[in-house]
Amino acid sequence: MTRDWFTPTRLSLFGFAIVLLLAWFCYRPALSGDFQLDDRANLSGLQHIEDASTLADFVLAGASGPSGRPLALLTFALQADAWGAGARPFLVANILIHLLNALLLASCLYCLTRAQDVDRDRSAMVAVLAAGIWVLMPLLATSSLAVIQRMTTLSATFVLLGLLGYLLARRRIEQAPSSALPWMSASLVIGTGLGLLAKETALLLPAYVLVLEVTVLRRPQALASRYWRGWQAVFLGLPCALVLAYLALRANYPEWTVARHGFTAWERLLSELPVLWLYLKKAFVGLPATLGIYQAPPGICRSLLEPVVLLSAVAWIAAFGAAVAYRRRWPLFALAVLWFLAGHVLESTVLSLELYFEHRNYLPIVGPVYAVAFTAVLGRGLARRAALAITPLWLLGNAGFLYYFASLSGDPSASSRYWAMQYPDSVRAVTTMATYQLAEEGPVRALQTLDRFAGQQPRYGYLRIQELNLRCRIMPDADHRVVLQQLERLLPGVNFTFTAGRMLSQLFDSVVATNCRGVDPGTVAALAESLRGNPRYAQHPAYNQFHHKLLAGIARHSGDLEQTISELERAIGYGASSELNMLMVATLGSAGDFDAARTFIDAARSAAPLNPVRSIAWRRDLDNLRDYIDELERYSTD
Repeated sequence: MTRDWFTPTRLSLFGFAIVLLLAWFCYRPALSGDFQLDDRANLSGLQHIEDASTLADFVLAGASGPSGRPLALLTFALQADAWGAGARPFLVANILIHLLNALLLASCLYCLTRAQDVDRDRSAMVAVLAAGIWVLMPLLATSSLAVIQRMTTLSATFVLLGLLGYLLARRRIEQAPSSALPWMSASLVIGTGLGLLAKETALLLPAYVLVLEVTVLRRPQALASRYWRGWQAVFLGLPCALVLAYLALRANYPEWTVARHGFTAWERLLSELPVLWLYLKKAFVGLPATLGIYQAPPGICRSLLEPVVLLSAVAWIAAFGAAVAYRRRWPLFALAVLWFLAGHVLESTVLSLELYFEHRNYLPIVGPVYAVAFTAVLGRGLARRAALAITPLWLLGNAGFLYYFASLSGDPSASSRYWAMQYPDSVRAVTTMATYQLAEEGPVRALQTLDRFAGQQPRYGYLRIQELNLRCRIMPDADHRVVLQQLERLLPGVNFTFTAGRMLSQLFDSVVATNCRGVDPGTVAALAESLRGNPRYAQHPAYNQFHHKLLAGIARHSGDLEQTISELERAIGYGASSELNMLMVATLGSAGDFDAARTFIDAARSAAPLNPVRSIAWRRDLDNLRDYIDELERYSTD
């Protein structure tokens, strides 16, 4: 009995359970961490959730991506009661999702290895080794420790569920193809559909499956070749073609996009070539000091002839060409290369996103990890010896580096200073440190940090808006002319960031709340006009919308109803939003023009978003605004 119990498969499962506990232990120091970067901006609406109606408003109003990502927002909404408790409850949920994904990944890789006619024991070894390396990988830590990136990991959950369903159904294709194919199809559709509601990267599930089919999986013999190719064309080829067509349509950047980011679609593609190699390097040697979200962004590559670009391009073309040409002869190599590239096709090609984020490797790195684990367990010769030498060191190194990185994240005050020292040119690192300095050392220390950084990095001169804001709050009677002169000089040339607009809004609130010497709402309006004169901001629709919304607030404060309505109309001209609808209706209602408010509401219904989820929220908001106007009119006539 004892001998039967200690089978290699059960020992592998026992070892994997230990690895999952180790992963929890390594991540646990991060639970004392804080919200980071855009976490609060995206999730602050949780504080307004009181009932099912407000929960629905939060879930349906998502603007993080084309889908609205309502499924991910729902998981946050279910934790609304924990919002006041800080980041810990959200980090716990994120880490548990990551551990669940490791279980799903191990199951997928077990089925994949079994599909290659490998026995159960060795299939289990491959699966748990690969999933163990993956779950401890420091490169993926920000996917769980940045709270908002639950969108990435939850989307991956549904991708892995879809992949698992596909592989389980495919096991029966030789015996019962008529029942296997519908289940394979359903797994792809449901996994992609549900994952899409968490994040759009789930659209790559058919691409991942296609990579498996052209590398390590054999064509089913029970199906005629034409039927199998037809099914693949519909459920794998067509979705991949649609993704590529979407990317082609997005590759022609408007001028305001180029001005905002500082690169064209071609230049972004060139810049990503060395970044992809950098991701692989950090996957194998993820030293904590080289990881995280506070790094300075990589440089923009302008020409294919730049040495680092040319070398990276040649290496990727050679790897891709070899993977395609020898996909049956070297299936693991082909799987590693094609899976990794397929996983990056959305976020690391021509979409106008930032150049570098480590969470983009969450699923793409699975291909290389699986290839190494498979070779370590089942390979031959020099390749197996090399893999056997790498994997124990990789696993242990991952655990140690992950623990250290999580410990940094768990002490946000100390880590803010560490990252600012490590990356002194990173605006994220320096401003995060200034935030903690403001709370712990006082405004003078924070002002010194902002002043020094803005002086050294004029492209981030918009930070002086925050400097002026702090000065108005703590020393309203001081002379602020020097800072104002610096802003007037710097704002026309600073880098683009929506943060600059938010800083102007905060400055306006401070000016209204304090009697700041030489700074009034007119000053804020002048600074806003100066920033809008910056070519990086001048043509950007979203910033222009914000600009006129800010001017509407300034006009409302001065009691100029006509100017308020005019500025709101200009803002809406750059794109309608529920917030602008509310501001316009509230403005018209406060002026007693109830008929104009109702006319506006009726017109706004025709501008409902095409996204069906957002359309529901849009109409709910308009219904609430009509009820508000009706109630306001009844109150005014009583």
